[in-house]
Amino acid sequence: MEGERHFVGVDGGGTRSRAVVGDAEGRELGRAEGGPGLILASDPGVAVRSVAEVVREAAAEARVSLPLEALWAGLAGAGNERARARAEAGLAESGVARRVTVGSDVTAAHAAAFGDGPGVVLVAGTGCALRAVEPGGRTIRVGGWGALLGDEFGGYGIALAALRAVLGAADGREAPTALADLFGEAAGCSDAHSLAAWGERAAKHEIAALAGRVGRLGLGGDLVAAKVVAAALEEVRSHLAAALARTSGWTSPLPVALVGGLIRPGGPLREAVAQAVEEMGCAVHPGEVVPERGALLLARGTLGGYGQESP
Repeated sequence: MEGERHFVGVDGGGTRSRAVVGDAEGRELGRAEGGPGLILASDPGVAVRSVAEVVREAAAEARVSLPLEALWAGLAGAGNERARARAEAGLAESGVARRVTVGSDVTAAHAAAFGDGPGVVLVAGTGCALRAVEPGGRTIRVGGWGALLGDEFGGYGIALAALRAVLGAADGREAPTALADLFGEAAGCSDAHSLAAWGERAAKHEIAALAGRVGRLGLGGDLVAAKVVAAALEEVRSHLAAALARTSGWTSPLPVALVGGLIRPGGPLREAVAQAVEEMGCAVHPGEVVPERGALLLARGTLGGYGQESP
């Protein structure tokens, strides 16, 4: 493949990163999966190393040499402009591609679902966010404020709320719940004090990894877990209501793409979130959205100026 131009798109979140390498005609040639691609404001180098490694693995799978023509990486945490710029500079220095752009993982998901057309992307992975592009092209965001101030219906937020509920049950403030066994098994401890200590030292992705099981317990009838799930679904409605209030020009039901491990097809909260979306008069985008494919479109430049981050 000497002399051909090759491109790579990356989707990176708090749990993992995925890369896909393709050629100028859009053919996918190689894929790889790696470690977390979340940009940490305190150390963007963590994401740089994960992304550079997954790009190298995808290029090897595709049997193409580095540097590639262009890399577009949609990474969680890119809303912090200083950290985003540092991650972009680090990837440029890594030598994996001649041209490097770091943008939002939600932007990549939108490109995968809608190309450069209008629509709404609702993300519920480790974190959560909503991005809407009006028919006229104006872009708005709702939520996506990170682990401390956001993540209301993301995996970390759901699992953290469930962990608080387990400690509340230990106090007698909540009813007995199967969540206690779930977290006790994950943390390797059997008392509330040890569980609280685990919760304080556990990595974000370790806690978020339990959200799917929390969701299944809630939908399966555990009363305490059901309260956690109900609160998350109310946040979905709140975010979507804000998007509806702030956008205009829709000529048909607002299309909503559900993205992320919790709500992708087959995900533990897919049906519950889809029902909440439809109850608000919106239409769920069919099928699975693959954000790294959207990032590959952006790397190839097939969507023109689309993908520039809006305030």
